[in-house]
Amino acid sequence: MKLIGMAWRNLLRQKRRTLVTLSALIVGICGVVVFQGYIVSLMTAFRDSTIRAGIGHLQIAQDPRYFEDGEFNPYAYVGAGGDGLVASLSKEPGVIAAFPSTGFTAIAGKEDTSVTLLVKGYPAGRMFFEGGPGAAPTDRFTLGTLVSGSPLEPGQTNGIVLGETAARILDARPGTVITVMAVLPNGGLSGRDFTVAGVYRSPGRDKIFAFTDYDTAVDFTGIHGAPVVHVIVDSVTDVDAIAARLPARLAVRTWHDLATFYVQANTMFNGFLTVIRAIILIVTLFIMANTMNKVVLERMKEWGTLRAIGMKKARIVLMVVLEGCFQGVVGAAIGSALGFGVAALLNLHGGLPYLRDQSVVIVRLAPTLSSAWRNLVPAGLFAGIASFLPGVRAVRLTPSESLRQI
Repeated sequence: MKLIGMAWRNLLRQKRRTLVTLSALIVGICGVVVFQGYIVSLMTAFRDSTIRAGIGHLQIAQDPRYFEDGEFNPYAYVGAGGDGLVASLSKEPGVIAAFPSTGFTAIAGKEDTSVTLLVKGYPAGRMFFEGGPGAAPTDRFTLGTLVSGSPLEPGQTNGIVLGETAARILDARPGTVITVMAVLPNGGLSGRDFTVAGVYRSPGRDKIFAFTDYDTAVDFTGIHGAPVVHVIVDSVTDVDAIAARLPARLAVRTWHDLATFYVQANTMFNGFLTVIRAIILIVTLFIMANTMNKVVLERMKEWGTLRAIGMKKARIVLMVVLEGCFQGVVGAAIGSALGFGVAALLNLHGGLPYLRDQSVVIVRLAPTLSSAWRNLVPAGLFAGIASFLPGVRAVRLTPSESLRQI
């Protein structure tokens, strides 16, 4: 304990030099905290939008093979549990909504123009399009931005919401009647006229995806067993607990299993943070080693005196290492606190802009306390490593030789 106190007092002997030494670490850690807060906020919004874009927090199917090709071939995997499963899931604590979905691949035509569509059938009351009335409810899928027309209403039969690209190809608009043809699982054909209720925009989706009411899709295909049931929960922390309570006979996938693009993007950004943090710590290593070398040379008489009164070499080396560790921890702590302050200041001014789908979204920074610990521990460790060789240098000479140093 006495050794720790001595190392701490040594740190405060040259406050100005200590602050100058730590300035690079402070600025670097501040930048890491701000960047981490930006990434956390960005990826949280991306995660939530991915979940509510048609995945859900949980998907439940009868056959695990559904998750490989069921979206394009749902007929082969009907019977996820139906109304009984939906009713039981709706009673689970933390579950906001549970509902079935189906789909079919079809050719939509108008006069001499046609386009291939993947028509998804969700209950009309579980579909939401931005640009319509009200904010996005938490118990629905947000499937895009409504360009024209209106979303489907519960009980509305033979209505369809087309993507903007598909609507442009078909020259369709709200109120236009298009003919939809699909191949049924028994090899037969099903054809029906659908009325375009609305046109939506969603980059990458609005050419192939169209949406209709679940009951209309079931009536059109004649397939009454839901291929999959979607579950929306109140918090992502509840997902694993709810999944664990489901019967083992069911195939269950969480949002994390299904949102592969989100996982890849999140891994990439975390990799960026790791690389930036590593670069800052390596720079700290060299700066700290240089500073501690100077400190050791300036205090050679002190080391000689300590050894002359009986202090062992190992304790002197440990004291130098502790002094370096303290510098790393203090620098990381100041940098983290400064980073939280900068993040709060940016949030007071509205946050940072982010371009998404040709529109500017304002991102509010949300640094987490875990980022502080991830900075403090490595910074202290690297600073201690940088101080080890200077510490060895401090005890390399005999006490008499150290005392003769100028």
